[in-house]
Amino acid sequence: MRKTGLTISNMVGVVTLSIALLLKVGQVVAAVPSLSNPNLHKINPQVYVLIGDLNQQTVKNQGFNSNITFFITDSSVVVVDPGSSVRIGRMVINEIKKITNKPVTHVINSHFHPDHWLGNQAFSELTPQPKIIAHPKMKAMANKTSSRAIKRLNNMTQGAHDDTKAVLPNTLVNGGEVFNIGGLTFELIHPQHAHTNGDLMVYIPELKTIATGDVFFHKRTPGLQHANTKGNAQTLDMLMHLDITHVIPGHGPLTDKSGLDYMRNYLAMLYKEVKKYYAQGLTDREMMNQINVGKYRGMSGFNNRFPVNVNAMYQQVIQEEGHQLFLKQIGLKPE
Repeated sequence: MRKTGLTISNMVGVVTLSIALLLKVGQVVAAVPSLSNPNLHKINPQVYVLIGDLNQQTVKNQGFNSNITFFITDSSVVVVDPGSSVRIGRMVINEIKKITNKPVTHVINSHFHPDHWLGNQAFSELTPQPKIIAHPKMKAMANKTSSRAIKRLNNMTQGAHDDTKAVLPNTLVNGGEVFNIGGLTFELIHPQHAHTNGDLMVYIPELKTIATGDVFFHKRTPGLQHANTKGNAQTLDMLMHLDITHVIPGHGPLTDKSGLDYMRNYLAMLYKEVKKYYAQGLTDREMMNQINVGKYRGMSGFNNRFPVNVNAMYQQVIQEEGHQLFLKQIGLKPE
């Protein structure tokens, strides 16, 4: 009589392998935030964050790579940075509706980089339409760059967002404004020129929480292509003095002041190294492989963004050295 089927030991092995494969597949899916994986994190009953992918916009993450925050007040919902497309914005609205039926009354755009504001379109479709708030310089740059930004988004995601259109802010602020909404205080902070010259950060003192936009990146190499590196570092210094427990970065996982300190120390290291090699006569391109990066090489996107970071810091050092030379030339003591 011929034996058929699996032995018990073989069956156990097959089942174990199958479970392992399923877990592995599940981990891959869960690891990449996308339209089907909003990656929602609850800080407390009033603060929720959809944490985007740490990588650049891709087909896999469907362009969802920036953080989106919403605050549930006693009367309504306030959103900070609605995402990079109309579909991502609609995803945010759906996530909000799962938690509350309160209306979205305010949407705040932290700066003009498109992954943080092209989701405005979805919120403009709501009735009544919320206030979409930004700094005037954000609106000007968003208007100037939107067509190119949408084209780039679709190139990177193979047309996943071809229905996205630019909807600009309808309410402009200069920073320093305080909105009292449903029992919470929303303080809008404009740091002059940090990540861009139109940044807005949102501080809620009752919750000891701040949404920084891209003034602060966590575990991701900062994008400094439009930054004032000195202004960015000074802004991080200022944030360290706020009464905050929860820090929501523009990109990367949730953190606290230790995360702010990490980026602040990265910028300080970069400034020290660039200034040292500038004094030796090296150009920014020549010093890139000389800089002692240390632990910071582990940040996401390092290879792509580090050259831009060095160039941005190099421009700061040139400006400072030029100012010192000017003081000497006119007979004043260097600062």
